[in-house]
Amino acid sequence: MKRLQRTFFIVLLFFIMIYASLELTGNGHILEGLPQTYFRGLNKPDIDDLQFSQVREVKHGEGQAWPKSAHYKQDGLPKALAAKHEKYRSTAYLVIENDSLLYEQYWLDGGVDVLSNSFSMAKTFTAIAFGVAEDRGLLSAQDPAGKYLPRFKGGLNDDLTLEHLLQMSSGIEFGESYTNPFGYQAKSYFSDDLVGITQEYLVTQEPGTLWEYQGGNTVILSEILEQETGKSLSEYFSDHIWSQIGAEQTACWGLDENDGMEKAFSAFYASARDFARIGKLYLDGGRWDGKELLSERFIKASLKPCGIPDKNGYPANHYGYQWWLGEHESEEIYMCIGMRGQYIICQPAKNRIIVRLGHDRSDERIERLPEDLFWWLDYEK
Repeated sequence: MKRLQRTFFIVLLFFIMIYASLELTGNGHILEGLPQTYFRGLNKPDIDDLQFSQVREVKHGEGQAWPKSAHYKQDGLPKALAAKHEKYRSTAYLVIENDSLLYEQYWLDGGVDVLSNSFSMAKTFTAIAFGVAEDRGLLSAQDPAGKYLPRFKGGLNDDLTLEHLLQMSSGIEFGESYTNPFGYQAKSYFSDDLVGITQEYLVTQEPGTLWEYQGGNTVILSEILEQETGKSLSEYFSDHIWSQIGAEQTACWGLDENDGMEKAFSAFYASARDFARIGKLYLDGGRWDGKELLSERFIKASLKPCGIPDKNGYPANHYGYQWWLGEHESEEIYMCIGMRGQYIICQPAKNRIIVRLGHDRSDERIERLPEDLFWWLDYEK
């Protein structure tokens, strides 16, 4: 009995020491992340982590159901494509053409009313909120960041503009790995002090000279937006976008703590049907039911390739203002992308929107875009 008690106290002391060590070294976020990842057999967050999250509602307005096409289907995908949906654990797949549902299917834990984590699609939503604020004269992409945040004054920081943040060319070295538990991205996702973590990072390379995809840029944008609009990111996005585009459900945006700050780079939870409305807003030039919600000027700016070279010297013609850009069969496409294969894909030439949600995506790339993105475009083949 004494031996058992001694063993228990040794094990307890061991875990207390680990806990104290993580807290003292500023890595307490690891303890928050364990139940959401490793304890579930994962090495990074998954689309169904809403149950673990502190959130703020993104309220919807008057819902507008998508009309169904005369050719609407819920099954019948080609065998090869259906097999890929199964292999990569799709949960939702929608094809909307000419503003009508053409195809719709759900698998696993997906469903019409299921709210799914968008991951980095949320970066695009933050950029859209920025566009709304710019249209209203509250700020400008050409403004220096130091105009709003004094920490970006002096040295290379003086050259940082809001456009650099939008284009992922800030010259701030955040890092973007969720699987590195000590890196910025893991800290920002699981920590309860998002602004405090982000404030430690300043410009180390001339802004506008290197394209490097990093969520910290989006966090800085959201910090400025909240300061200049006087509203949380969720409230501002709801007021000017979500409540205006016929969303049928209130969405949620993950926070760093209860009543805290939105994880602007991730953790926007909504249904596949409602995600598709972001695509329609852009295909319709920023208007909904004839009302301008976002200027065509900003939409054109956000879909313009930034062309800034990456670390390999290739110009980032696949990226605009937090939108991904590309071509399919010689036609322009643009999209929001999340790390586990969340997509809102716009095909202007076909007036088509494709939404795919799921747990996994291909690791391969075509023209620096995920390979599986092109599978979902070919739903008829």
